Amino acid sequence: MFAIIRTDIRNILRDPSLLIICVVPFIMLAMLRWGYLWLLEIWPDVVIYKNLGMAMFCITGAVMPGIAIAFAILDEKDQNLDTVLKILPVYYHTITKIRMLVVFSFAFFSALLILVFSNIIQVTILEKVLLSLLTASLAPILASVPAFYAQNKIEGATMAKLLNFLIILPLPAFLFPGVWGWFLMLIPSWWVYFAFESVANPLIFAAAFTGGLLFSTAFMVYLNKKTWSRL
Repeated sequence: MFAIIRTDIRNILRDPSLLIICVVPFIMLAMLRWGYLWLLEIWPDVVIYKNLGMAMFCITGAVMPGIAIAFAILDEKDQNLDTVLKILPVYYHTITKIRMLVVFSFAFFSALLILVFSNIIQVTILEKVLLSLLTASLAPILASVPAFYAQNKIEGATMAKLLNFLIILPLPAFLFPGVWGWFLMLIPSWWVYFAFESVANPLIFAAAFTGGLLFSTAFMVYLNKKTWSRL
């Protein structure tokens, strides 16, 4: 299993396009670290939206490693290597679980890196860890869809673009509050935005974190069952 993970990382590092995807969190960190202060001078009102902006950057940075793994899996499909993996002594299901765990781990550290070193929102280290955990819970979901539902890398890229749109879809619910916005809670990324917006209120933040983590877990379990029944 560890040999497969090492191979995945090696394949990602060998492909310039996948390598750039993995570097995206560092690029965004640099933008936030130095670009935010410049933007604040030009548009002071941007401070009102800093929590929502950080949520969007953290989600984007967290899902990038998952997209890279998804394309690595699609490469295996193109070369018919997935058939070989299915006859190894280690179950293919187990290999996929390990891969998703690696995706979650990279997503967690990407989000935490952005939160800690951008230094834009002032929250405790525990809150940063919890926000990173909640954000990282989206990564396996967004990695599984293109990896197992696309037939090739072109379809995978199309699905990835659609998923990126779904990431930002809940934003209007927080920019233009209303009852209608609560319907967007069916999109997993809504809970991340909600948690970032409510971080100043411990009770609401605890509810947002717990609800979001349970929702993402339930969504992943459902997606996992659908995926394996399809395979």
